[in-house]
Amino acid sequence: MATTRIPKPAASPTGEARLKELKAMLERDPFNVNLRLMLASAMDGAGKPAEAVKLLQETVEKARRNLGVTYCTLGSTLMKVGKPDDALHSFDLAIELDPSNAAFYLSNKAAAFNKIGLADRAKAIYQDLLARQDLAKQTRRIVVHSMKEIR
Repeated sequence: MATTRIPKPAASPTGEARLKELKAMLERDPFNVNLRLMLASAMDGAGKPAEAVKLLQETVEKARRNLGVTYCTLGSTLMKVGKPDDALHSFDLAIELDPSNAAFYLSNKAAAFNKIGLADRAKAIYQDLLARQDLAKQTRRIVVHSMKEIR
């Protein structure tokens, strides 16, 4: 009986070639955390730990922002399905994870309070937001409009 040779799989790239390959993949999918972790590991393995640290720090920041927006979106969706307690918890997590967007998350939290009949708490958040100097113009407009709709 004749034997069939199984060809060896092509070796995956190593060193600089692997770094180049992973960087190209990351350019096409910049928010892919797994790719970022693979690239950081390859950088470390290639003797470039400082570059790996920088990439991981960027990854943490991107993940924090995305996670904050995700929790805020989850909170809004939980309100739609009638789960206000879970929604308020999600807004709190969004604020904790991404304080740079706190005003946006707080305006969503205030809207949730208003929707469940806690207009005083909603109004207090809106008033605090309007007192902030760092409030974006668009968020300010949303807050002013929302205050007019408080029951």
